Amino acid sequence: MRPLVIMKAAMTIDGQLAAADGTSRWITSPEARRDAHQVRTTVDAVMVGAGTVLADDPRLDVRLDGYHGPHPVPVVVVGRRPLPPTSKVMSRSPVVVAPGPVDLPGRVLVAPSADGERVDLVDGLALLADAGIERVLVEGGGGLFSALLAADLIDRGIVYYGSKLAGGTGRPAFAGPWSTLAHARQVQIVEVRMVGGDVRLDFRIDRGRASTG
Repeated sequence: MRPLVIMKAAMTIDGQLAAADGTSRWITSPEARRDAHQVRTTVDAVMVGAGTVLADDPRLDVRLDGYHGPHPVPVVVVGRRPLPPTSKVMSRSPVVVAPGPVDLPGRVLVAPSADGERVDLVDGLALLADAGIERVLVEGGGGLFSALLAADLIDRGIVYYGSKLAGGTGRPAFAGPWSTLAHARQVQIVEVRMVGGDVRLDFRIDRGRASTG
């Protein structure tokens, strides 16, 4: 058993999460950002990788005017590189999924990969399910998105396309090369709508159909 995994990303219309120098605020409009916070109210946990914590220092909570409901559990997937315990998310006693014991605030779930250097995401998600988490919103970065996709662990996706054209390669939504069209995943586009001046696209991974060229 594992939670439902929903990928959420904000990017330029040509698929860049951030510029090469790491800047990404703000790719999308205030309306799109409010909509993304509304999405957070529908899940049990919000997950990011260590790189996102280092680059953006997020809190992973819900910031909506007048909101008094529950906040999702913050989940951070870490490797062996250190994370500052003063990060904003650490003040929220997050769940830290790590390949081994780490000295960080919150609850640490240990799920080592075969080499002991990375997290086994299948085992990590199973541990989250054991903790009562049924729906996880994954908000980056590209390395975590790629690892989840490679393990066939992404079920749904929400992409906000900001009204910006990068015109080059900065930090794409997925890390690593795309070698051939046959490696693309087939998806079902569920909904496309405008949010402010941006586009929100919802999709579902189609595990019943192979991609065709």
